[in-house]
Amino acid sequence: MRSKYLAAWLGLSLLVPFQAGATLGVFEHGSGIKSLGEGGISYVAGEETTAIAANPALAAGMGKRFDLGIDLLSPDARSSIVGNSLGPDQTYDSDAHHFYPIPQGGVTVPLSARLTGGVSIYAGGLGPDYTNSPYARFSPGSNGGQQQSASLTLKITGISLVLANAVTPGQSLGLALNIQREVLNAKGLQAFDAFSESPNNVSDVGKHGAFGGSFTTGWTGAITPWMSAGVSYRSKSWSQRIKQYRGLLPDEGLLELPAIYGAAVAFTPLPSVEIALEFQRADYGSRNAFGNGIEQLGQGKLLGSPDGPGFGWTDQNAYKLGLSYQATQSLRLRAGYIYNTLNFTPSETLFNVLAPATVKNHYTVGATWAFLARYELSGYAGLATRHQISGHNSIPPALGGGEANVSNELFMVGLSLGKRFGK
Repeated sequence: MRSKYLAAWLGLSLLVPFQAGATLGVFEHGSGIKSLGEGGISYVAGEETTAIAANPALAAGMGKRFDLGIDLLSPDARSSIVGNSLGPDQTYDSDAHHFYPIPQGGVTVPLSARLTGGVSIYAGGLGPDYTNSPYARFSPGSNGGQQQSASLTLKITGISLVLANAVTPGQSLGLALNIQREVLNAKGLQAFDAFSESPNNVSDVGKHGAFGGSFTTGWTGAITPWMSAGVSYRSKSWSQRIKQYRGLLPDEGLLELPAIYGAAVAFTPLPSVEIALEFQRADYGSRNAFGNGIEQLGQGKLLGSPDGPGFGWTDQNAYKLGLSYQATQSLRLRAGYIYNTLNFTPSETLFNVLAPATVKNHYTVGATWAFLARYELSGYAGLATRHQISGHNSIPPALGGGEANVSNELFMVGLSLGKRFGK
């Protein structure tokens, strides 16, 4: 069922060169264009096949359907170095004048009266690109910070293979196998060679990747005629090592994605109105590449070593509110708001110049227009407003002391086309 179109889209998703600071750590704030417009609500009341990557149980209610779309992110990351003895106070802007594409797509097919199969793609990433490197002053022979570039691009693309079971009317369980590809490319980080177990594998070794896998399980169901709920758990990933960056990532190049889980509830106080609330948590702190902090250097653990330094991220909570309104028979309107806790503390800003996950507040709007009986055109726009994390004891004395400050904001816009086959 339209398998050739989905296969082409999945292949394209592995090739699209995006480098964006996604809104919730390394991932987007929702799953699919409809979800992204409704405050990222992903665990309940899913209306498109891209949502099954977040909660596979949603596939049971979708029938035969496919969706294709694109989400465009425009990040504006900034950083500054102040009070550092190796150079003057200076502000650095990343390349903020581009939209980076993130593909959206999925398909569901009923296999029997109760079972539904599906495939969906998900993606994420991070990494600004500084034409004038904030780290230049730390490099030997930099002459106080001569202009050189620095960037870190992490691209994550995954495929969820889904099976959902409508165990009773209105109650569904789902299970998904997730297969992902992580690609890393770091440039201009020679300043950290002296702090690495493998200084020849820190930076400027090209674009390299690894495969990984995880699983997702979920439930969704009606509680009353006017209330439904959903829960989901995605395991942490098991991953190959990116050996070419064994001098940068801890545990000789191991980059494991965190477990992500949560719950949602949706209310329909009026037939045309839906209000949804969702809680989501990502366990970044328990994965060494994300969770270990710069203080590991003071404990004698070099970059790339077992349990060595990473980005110093903490576990992150996200609280989502979504509203949707059936304005006419063909037009559905959406809006949403997300508040999330920060990924890292003021002491961890130095490395996070390259991973500026600083936003706290997201505002979204969206709409779906149904036409030709079974087609749907959906779009959304969103803004993650600027928030700065100011450093505190963030630059070690060996690098001249002082503080690194980091901020970011993102503008987002997306479009998708969906088609239903039958009911």
